[in-house]
Amino acid sequence: MNKIIVSIIVPTLNEEKYILGCLNSLNNQTISRKKYEIIVSDSSSNDNTVKVAKRLADKVVVCKRQSAGFGRNFGVKKSKGKYLGFVDADSVVSNNWVEGLIESLNKGVASTGPIEELEKESLKIKLFFDLWDLQTRASILFGKPLIPGANFGITKKLFDKLGGFPDGNIICEDIMLSRELPKHGKVIFSEKMIVKTSSRRKDLTLSKHVLSRVKFFITNKAMSWDDYRKDYSKNKELAKKKQ
Repeated sequence: MNKIIVSIIVPTLNEEKYILGCLNSLNNQTISRKKYEIIVSDSSSNDNTVKVAKRLADKVVVCKRQSAGFGRNFGVKKSKGKYLGFVDADSVVSNNWVEGLIESLNKGVASTGPIEELEKESLKIKLFFDLWDLQTRASILFGKPLIPGANFGITKKLFDKLGGFPDGNIICEDIMLSRELPKHGKVIFSEKMIVKTSSRRKDLTLSKHVLSRVKFFITNKAMSWDDYRKDYSKNKELAKKKQ
């Protein structure tokens, strides 16, 4: 009898353009489909994200609160696996991503892997992703992991113990959880866990992305989602009207 080992959580907010590619990649894995489940946790999108997700995910859950941290935590509540994997909706994974996650979490408490650009747009974009990947590798090597939420593996046991991702109206929730990991066991970088993620948001410049992280390291204060995503506040208002 096959038993679900991994639960993969994909948080979404108005991702109808990208969710199909993400879910297709998650369904095309070297590991038996019976050993993992895909859960889309949607923050009350006002486009066709949920409709598309229902065709390819095992479960689609909808919450009214909007933040990546809350969305991920909400999805975990419906999970069955002893291991958890988190991928962003605008990303695609390698076909041995789940395999790499299982191998890593059999040895450690958390895992991640290479981050690459999804669109080959420019040298600037490539350099940004190269530096991001280098930062992740170096942070794990030196025992100060900075794991991106777009490529995050963790045991369910530790996730529950730590209380999941910070779920307020803040970004950097992945960094906040990452820095707690070394206290509890080994964090592993798996070359199999490759994620290609989009640089698609024209309103989210690279400088804004980098500065938000720098600000957090210096002040320990994270930028709000309202400041980070222009569609965040607008979608909140639309969600309220539907209630």
